[in-house]
Amino acid sequence: MAVWALRAGYAGLAVGIVGVMVLATGSTPWLLAVGVVIWLAAAAVSLTGVVRARQELPEPRPGWWSMRFMLIHDTVHARSTAAPS
Repeated sequence: MAVWALRAGYAGLAVGIVGVMVLATGSTPWLLAVGVVIWLAAAAVSLTGVVRARQELPEPRPGWWSMRFMLIHDTVHARSTAAPS
């Protein structure tokens, strides 16, 4: 859940950046607002997913920083869903 939410957050961040560029040209701030809303929702879902996943791990649990780096790695390096041959 956290990996997909973080990927949606990347998309929301991209929409927000485009919104800032469009806003700088004198247009309305709707695109920026949509990007911010997507990013904030994705951040909340990501945080919830990380906290729940960490609670389910047996002791000793990994630290917050190492979980953060694992999450970022998993969002960038997608795993294949194909069955092994």
